[in-house]
Amino acid sequence: MTLYFSSGGGRIGNQILNLIHLIALSIEYDLKVIKLNDLFIVANDGSLMFDVNSDKVSWEINKNLDKFKFFYIFFYKFYILLFHIYFHFSPFKKSYKIGDVRNLPKFILGNNLNTNYLNRLKKESYKYDIVISGWGVRDWGLVLKHKKSILENLKKGFDNYISLKKSFKKDYLLVHIRRTDFLEIDTYKDLNFDDQTWLKSIVKLCLFASINKVVIFSDSKIDDIFISKLKMNGLEVIIPETYKKNKDLFLKLFIRYIISSNLIICNSSTLVLSIAFLFHETIYLPSNDKDFQKVFLNEAHENYPTNLNWN
Repeated sequence: MTLYFSSGGGRIGNQILNLIHLIALSIEYDLKVIKLNDLFIVANDGSLMFDVNSDKVSWEINKNLDKFKFFYIFFYKFYILLFHIYFHFSPFKKSYKIGDVRNLPKFILGNNLNTNYLNRLKKESYKYDIVISGWGVRDWGLVLKHKKSILENLKKGFDNYISLKKSFKKDYLLVHIRRTDFLEIDTYKDLNFDDQTWLKSIVKLCLFASINKVVIFSDSKIDDIFISKLKMNGLEVIIPETYKKNKDLFLKLFIRYIISSNLIICNSSTLVLSIAFLFHETIYLPSNDKDFQKVFLNEAHENYPTNLNWN
């Protein structure tokens, strides 16, 4: 039988995180796991869904999001709704929902899954075809157990997108400052830091690692005073062209800078964590109490505050 994953909420970082856990489930339980396309990751053969547990990588990052965004939003929401209706009323099929209702498509039909849902899915998937939608199909124990195989699979997918053989010179600290939607969600207030905290942590981390160059990405405008203070501490500051009118080019640039960096400091962006998980062992967070906080990516789902959005 087959386990279908229809929707996990969030943007590309969360979709990569979904893939990480779905691959782990497929390996551990020898399940056929199919993921329906989302806005960001789609089947590379033009299909509406793809196999996540095949040795052959059958997905790709959506290069046409800018061009077809509104079509994708309308079509996929309608398609997911129909998919769940079909599974909900068909014999030998099951439709389930998991997690916060805010992360589920509206009007979706399915039974709610709560505690011990993985054991239930494992048992029922041998008898029924199952579709599940929601935020929270997670088993970090399985991910770490099968991490090598998961990384090999995902790196092949990324290599098809940006060619991992091409890289920048590893002589910089990658800084990603995420504010916008973090500021709007009270749960994530401890993932927001003021400019002074960012400055202190960046300068101290560069001094600690003997790095004199920082590459900064931010989803909000970076103040000139902020840049001036970094330069006053002897740091070269690079703010890459963001290609705001072409998200595909921006994403490729962003991924390449993350992969090639010496060190990364961010405030727990899921996209940064997802990519760093494939290519780095640690990241750093700004800290109000210390110079900075070191986080081992294998433990990020357990440690505060990264566990707020990584678990």
